[in-house]
Amino acid sequence: MGKEATSACLAGQAALAARLLKRISSEAAAAGNNLVFSPLSIHVALALMSTAAAGDTLDEILRVAGAPSLEELAPFVRDTVVDGVLADQSGIGGPSISFACGTWTDKKCPLRPAYVDAVVGTFKGNSWAVDFQNEVTTNYMKSCLDMHECRSISTNSIASSNFFL
Repeated sequence: MGKEATSACLAGQAALAARLLKRISSEAAAAGNNLVFSPLSIHVALALMSTAAAGDTLDEILRVAGAPSLEELAPFVRDTVVDGVLADQSGIGGPSISFACGTWTDKKCPLRPAYVDAVVGTFKGNSWAVDFQNEVTTNYMKSCLDMHECRSISTNSIASSNFFL
């Protein structure tokens, strides 16, 4: 990946972080709440979604992520973020970072093998097929969501998070 593409993706990532911070910090401050969020995790989740998107959806994801193209976003996230920023640096006195990245999909709607390969290979994540209707996952999701506001539980979920130890 060239310097120009890396710079463009990095600038897009910083712009996304600034937009998110401006939006959600004012809401948290107005409510008198503290705020913790990871723009990096959100950027990785957008990159995960972009690998299966096309057309207008892909264009919108790239716009939000601040990336020039899918061909530049995926290598940037893999090489710069996952293998660089999020790499375990405890051996040289730096932080040990646990990075959780993955997809959960209902067994009734399996992901395309190429997408699973991208999640596991490109983003070093995991992919699980679960029974959202009958397994414990549904009960857990119901405990986290206000079911009066939700008509149904999604059959697909993408997650990305990081923890500094």
